[in-house]
Amino acid sequence: MIPKPMIIDISEWQDPSQMNYDKLASQINGVIIRIQYGSLYTDKHFKKHILEFKKRKIPIAVYAWVRGTSKSDMAQEARDFYQKATEYTPSFWWLDVEEKSMPDMRTGCETYRATLKQLGAKKVGVYVANHLFHEFQLAVNKFDGLWVPTYGQNTGDYQGSDPTATSLFDLHQYTSCGKLAGYSGFLDFNRIVQKGFDYFFDAKVKEEKAGIVMKTLKTTAAYVHLRSQPEVSNNVIARLPKGADVAINDIVIANGFVWGVQPRADGSVGYVDIGQSVPWIK
Repeated sequence: MIPKPMIIDISEWQDPSQMNYDKLASQINGVIIRIQYGSLYTDKHFKKHILEFKKRKIPIAVYAWVRGTSKSDMAQEARDFYQKATEYTPSFWWLDVEEKSMPDMRTGCETYRATLKQLGAKKVGVYVANHLFHEFQLAVNKFDGLWVPTYGQNTGDYQGSDPTATSLFDLHQYTSCGKLAGYSGFLDFNRIVQKGFDYFFDAKVKEEKAGIVMKTLKTTAAYVHLRSQPEVSNNVIARLPKGADVAINDIVIANGFVWGVQPRADGSVGYVDIGQSVPWIK
Protein backbone atom coordinates (compact mmCIF):
# COMPACT_ATOMS: atom_id res chain seq x y z
CA MET A 1 0.00 0.00 0.00
CA ILE A 2 1.21 3.51 -0.85
CA PRO A 3 -0.47 6.01 1.50
CA LYS A 4 -1.63 9.38 0.25
CA PRO A 5 -0.74 12.21 0.30
CA MET A 6 2.68 11.32 -1.08
CA ILE A 7 5.57 12.98 0.74
CA ILE A 8 9.22 12.36 -0.11
CA ASP A 9 12.40 13.59 1.53
CA ILE A 10 15.55 14.13 -0.53
CA SER A 11 19.11 15.40 -0.33
CA GLU A 12 22.17 15.63 -2.57
CA TRP A 13 22.10 11.84 -2.77
CA GLN A 14 19.26 12.36 -5.24
CA ASP A 15 21.23 13.96 -8.06
CA PRO A 16 19.22 16.59 -9.99
CA SER A 17 20.85 15.46 -13.24
CA GLN A 18 19.11 12.13 -12.77
CA MET A 19 15.71 13.64 -12.01
CA ASN A 20 12.78 14.47 -14.24
CA TYR A 21 11.17 17.07 -11.99
CA ASP A 22 8.00 17.24 -14.09
CA LYS A 23 7.35 13.54 -13.64
CA LEU A 24 8.19 13.55 -9.94
CA ALA A 25 6.10 16.62 -9.21
CA SER A 26 3.07 15.03 -10.87
CA GLN A 27 3.19 12.16 -8.35
CA ILE A 28 3.92 13.88 -5.03
CA ASN A 29 2.19 16.34 -2.74
CA GLY A 30 5.08 17.61 -0.62
CA VAL A 31 8.86 17.32 -0.33
CA ILE A 32 11.26 17.71 2.60
CA ILE A 33 14.72 18.82 1.46
CA ARG A 34 18.03 18.60 3.32
CA ILE A 35 19.90 21.87 3.77
CA GLN A 36 23.00 20.87 5.71
CA TYR A 37 24.90 18.11 7.48
CA GLY A 38 26.05 19.95 10.59
CA SER A 39 27.30 23.52 10.14
CA LEU A 40 30.39 22.62 8.14
CA TYR A 41 28.73 20.85 5.22
CA THR A 42 26.02 22.38 3.06
CA ASP A 43 23.97 20.05 0.88
CA LYS A 44 25.24 20.81 -2.61
CA HIS A 45 21.89 20.38 -4.38
CA PHE A 46 19.41 21.92 -1.93
CA LYS A 47 18.90 25.14 -3.91
CA LYS A 48 18.27 23.27 -7.15
CA HIS A 49 15.80 20.89 -5.50
CA ILE A 50 13.90 23.71 -3.80
CA LEU A 51 13.65 25.90 -6.89
CA GLU A 52 12.58 23.07 -9.18
CA PHE A 53 9.83 21.82 -6.89
CA LYS A 54 8.60 25.31 -6.02
CA LYS A 55 8.48 26.09 -9.74
CA ARG A 56 6.05 23.19 -10.05
CA LYS A 57 4.03 24.37 -7.04
CA ILE A 58 5.05 21.51 -4.76
CA PRO A 59 5.18 22.80 -1.16
CA ILE A 60 8.51 22.31 0.57
CA ALA A 61 9.81 21.76 4.09
CA VAL A 62 13.48 21.57 5.05
CA TYR A 63 15.70 19.53 7.35
CA ALA A 64 19.21 19.60 8.78
CA TRP A 65 21.28 16.73 10.17
CA VAL A 66 22.21 17.67 13.74
CA ARG A 67 25.92 17.40 14.72
CA GLY A 68 26.37 20.03 17.44
CA THR A 69 28.89 19.14 20.15
CA SER A 70 27.76 21.73 22.73
CA LYS A 71 24.88 24.11 23.42
CA SER A 72 26.72 26.95 21.70
CA ASP A 73 27.51 24.72 18.75
CA MET A 74 23.87 23.66 18.49
CA ALA A 75 22.81 27.31 18.49
CA GLN A 76 25.29 28.05 15.71
CA GLU A 77 24.01 25.15 13.63
CA ALA A 78 20.49 26.52 14.02
CA ARG A 79 21.61 29.97 12.88
CA ASP A 80 23.39 28.51 9.86
CA PHE A 81 20.36 26.38 8.98
CA TYR A 82 18.02 29.34 9.22
CA GLN A 83 20.28 31.66 7.25
CA LYS A 84 20.56 29.18 4.37
CA ALA A 85 16.88 28.29 4.08
CA THR A 86 14.77 31.22 5.24
CA GLU A 87 14.64 32.96 1.85
CA TYR A 88 12.77 29.92 0.47
CA THR A 89 9.96 30.25 3.07
CA PRO A 90 9.74 26.56 4.01
CA SER A 91 6.54 25.47 5.74
CA PHE A 92 8.36 23.35 8.34
CA TRP A 93 11.88 23.09 9.79
CA TRP A 94 13.05 19.62 10.84
CA LEU A 95 15.99 18.59 13.02
CA ASP A 96 17.38 15.24 11.85
CA VAL A 97 18.77 13.58 14.99
CA GLU A 98 20.57 10.35 14.13
CA GLU A 99 23.87 10.53 15.96
CA LYS A 100 25.01 11.24 19.51
CA SER A 101 27.11 14.32 18.89
CA MET A 102 27.17 15.50 22.54
CA PRO A 103 26.52 13.79 25.90
CA ASP A 104 23.22 15.57 26.61
CA MET A 105 21.30 15.43 23.36
CA ARG A 106 18.09 16.52 25.06
CA THR A 107 19.54 19.88 26.12
CA GLY A 108 21.45 20.33 22.88
CA CYS A 109 18.45 19.73 20.64
CA GLU A 110 16.28 21.96 22.79
CA THR A 111 18.83 24.75 22.30
CA TYR A 112 18.70 24.13 18.55
CA ARG A 113 14.88 24.21 18.52
CA ALA A 114 14.63 27.33 20.67
CA THR A 115 17.18 29.17 18.55
CA LEU A 116 15.27 28.43 15.34
CA LYS A 117 12.08 29.71 16.97
CA GLN A 118 13.80 32.88 18.14
CA LEU A 119 15.05 33.49 14.63
CA GLY A 120 11.53 33.26 13.21
CA ALA A 121 10.89 29.63 12.22
CA LYS A 122 7.16 29.13 12.83
CA LYS A 123 7.10 25.34 13.00
CA VAL A 124 10.04 23.21 14.11
CA GLY A 125 9.89 19.43 14.27
CA VAL A 126 12.29 16.63 15.11
CA TYR A 127 13.17 13.43 13.24
CA VAL A 128 14.70 10.84 15.55
CA ALA A 129 15.71 7.24 14.87
CA ASN A 130 13.36 4.73 16.47
CA HIS A 131 16.23 2.87 18.17
CA LEU A 132 17.64 6.11 19.64
CA PHE A 133 14.37 7.56 20.87
CA HIS A 134 14.67 6.38 24.49
CA GLU A 135 18.42 6.92 24.70
CA PHE A 136 18.26 10.55 23.64
CA GLN A 137 15.15 11.40 25.69
CA LEU A 138 14.46 14.47 23.56
CA ALA A 139 11.88 16.98 24.77
CA VAL A 140 9.60 16.03 21.88
CA ASN A 141 6.59 17.73 23.48
CA LYS A 142 8.23 21.11 22.81
CA PHE A 143 8.52 20.45 19.07
CA ASP A 144 5.72 21.10 16.60
CA GLY A 145 6.00 17.63 15.09
CA LEU A 146 7.63 14.23 15.61
CA TRP A 147 8.90 12.23 12.63
CA VAL A 148 10.12 8.65 13.13
CA PRO A 149 11.45 6.07 10.64
CA THR A 150 10.74 2.32 10.63
CA TYR A 151 10.86 0.28 7.44
CA GLY A 152 9.81 -3.28 8.19
CA GLN A 153 10.82 -5.37 5.16
CA ASN A 154 11.55 -2.12 3.29
CA THR A 155 9.91 -3.17 0.04
CA GLY A 156 8.93 0.31 -1.10
CA ASP A 157 5.40 0.39 0.27
CA TYR A 158 3.73 0.62 3.69
CA GLN A 159 3.23 -2.74 5.36
CA GLY A 160 2.09 -1.64 8.81
CA SER A 161 5.56 -1.62 10.41
CA ASP A 162 4.99 1.36 12.69
CA PRO A 163 7.51 2.88 15.11
CA THR A 164 7.73 1.00 18.40
CA ALA A 165 9.49 3.59 20.56
CA THR A 166 6.41 5.81 20.79
CA SER A 167 2.86 5.98 19.50
CA LEU A 168 2.83 9.79 19.42
CA PHE A 169 4.59 10.27 16.07
CA ASP A 170 3.05 12.60 13.50
CA LEU A 171 5.02 11.61 10.42
CA HIS A 172 6.27 8.12 9.61
CA GLN A 173 9.11 7.43 7.16
CA TYR A 174 8.06 3.93 6.14
CA THR A 175 10.55 3.02 3.42
CA SER A 176 13.87 4.07 1.95
CA CYS A 177 13.25 2.00 -1.19
CA GLY A 178 10.39 3.92 -2.77
CA LYS A 179 10.24 4.14 -6.56
CA LEU A 180 8.61 6.82 -8.70
CA ALA A 181 8.71 7.61 -12.40
CA GLY A 182 11.20 10.36 -13.06
CA TYR A 183 14.03 9.04 -10.90
CA SER A 184 15.79 5.70 -11.31
CA GLY A 185 17.10 5.49 -7.74
CA PHE A 186 15.39 4.91 -4.42
CA LEU A 187 13.38 7.52 -2.53
CA ASP A 188 12.23 7.87 1.08
CA PHE A 189 8.43 7.78 1.38
CA ASN A 190 6.53 9.24 4.33
CA ARG A 191 2.97 9.11 5.57
CA ILE A 192 1.10 11.54 7.78
CA VAL A 193 -0.34 9.99 10.92
CA GLN A 194 -1.54 13.02 12.86
CA LYS A 195 -2.24 16.74 12.32
CA GLY A 196 -2.89 16.62 8.55
CA PHE A 197 -1.13 17.71 5.38
CA ASP A 198 -1.97 21.41 5.68
CA TYR A 199 -0.37 21.56 9.13
CA PHE A 200 2.98 20.42 7.74
CA PHE A 201 2.91 22.10 4.34
CA ASP A 202 0.50 25.05 4.59
CA ALA A 203 -1.09 24.00 1.33
CA LYS A 204 -4.05 22.07 0.03
CA VAL A 205 -3.53 18.61 -1.40
CA LYS A 206 -4.00 18.74 -5.15
CA GLU A 207 -7.43 17.48 -6.11
CA GLU A 208 -6.31 14.53 -8.23
CA LYS A 209 -3.87 13.36 -5.59
CA ALA A 210 -6.56 13.51 -2.91
CA GLY A 211 -8.71 11.17 -4.99
CA ILE A 212 -11.21 13.75 -6.31
CA VAL A 213 -12.60 12.90 -9.74
CA MET A 214 -10.81 14.71 -12.55
CA LYS A 215 -12.62 16.84 -15.12
CA THR A 216 -12.89 15.44 -18.63
CA LEU A 217 -12.97 17.81 -21.62
CA LYS A 218 -13.92 16.96 -25.20
CA THR A 219 -11.98 18.56 -28.05
CA THR A 220 -14.03 20.49 -30.63
CA ALA A 221 -11.35 21.71 -33.06
CA ALA A 222 -10.23 19.62 -36.04
CA TYR A 223 -7.20 18.66 -33.96
CA VAL A 224 -5.56 19.80 -30.73
CA HIS A 225 -1.91 19.46 -29.74
CA LEU A 226 -1.01 17.98 -26.36
CA ARG A 227 2.31 19.52 -25.33
CA SER A 228 5.08 18.68 -22.86
CA GLN A 229 5.21 22.30 -21.61
CA PRO A 230 2.58 25.09 -21.34
CA GLU A 231 3.95 26.99 -24.31
CA VAL A 232 3.45 27.08 -28.07
CA SER A 233 6.67 25.63 -29.46
CA ASN A 234 8.02 22.41 -30.88
CA ASN A 235 7.06 20.27 -27.87
CA VAL A 236 4.11 18.26 -29.16
CA ILE A 237 3.46 14.94 -27.38
CA ALA A 238 0.34 13.96 -29.31
CA ARG A 239 -2.15 15.26 -31.85
CA LEU A 240 -5.69 14.79 -30.55
CA PRO A 241 -8.54 14.48 -33.08
CA LYS A 242 -11.89 16.26 -32.82
CA GLY A 243 -14.10 14.64 -30.18
CA ALA A 244 -11.21 13.22 -28.13
CA ASP A 245 -11.64 13.09 -24.34
CA VAL A 246 -8.91 14.80 -22.32
CA ALA A 247 -8.85 14.27 -18.54
CA ILE A 248 -7.29 17.17 -16.64
CA ASN A 249 -6.62 17.67 -12.93
CA ASP A 250 -5.32 21.24 -12.91
CA ILE A 251 -4.95 24.38 -15.00
CA VAL A 252 -2.06 26.79 -15.46
CA ILE A 253 -1.86 30.15 -17.21
CA ALA A 254 1.18 30.83 -19.37
CA ASN A 255 2.12 32.74 -22.52
CA GLY A 256 -1.35 34.24 -22.84
CA PHE A 257 -3.19 30.90 -22.73
CA VAL A 258 -5.06 28.78 -20.22
CA TRP A 259 -3.68 25.23 -20.23
CA GLY A 260 -5.32 22.08 -18.93
CA VAL A 261 -2.90 19.73 -17.18
CA GLN A 262 -3.29 16.07 -18.15
CA PRO A 263 -1.64 13.38 -15.96
CA ARG A 264 -0.16 10.64 -18.15
CA ALA A 265 0.36 6.93 -17.56
CA ASP A 266 4.17 7.20 -17.49
CA GLY A 267 4.08 9.71 -14.64
CA SER A 268 4.60 12.78 -16.81
CA VAL A 269 2.03 15.48 -17.57
CA GLY A 270 0.77 17.01 -20.80
CA TYR A 271 -0.63 20.47 -21.43
CA VAL A 272 -3.56 21.27 -23.71
CA ASP A 273 -4.59 24.79 -24.73
CA ILE A 274 -8.17 25.35 -23.53
CA GLY A 275 -8.45 29.05 -24.35
CA GLN A 276 -6.80 32.44 -24.22
CA SER A 277 -6.38 34.18 -20.88
CA VAL A 278 -8.04 37.54 -20.27
CA PRO A 279 -6.18 40.74 -19.29
CA TRP A 280 -6.97 40.50 -15.58
CA ILE A 281 -5.46 37.01 -15.31
CA LYS A 282 -1.71 36.65 -15.45
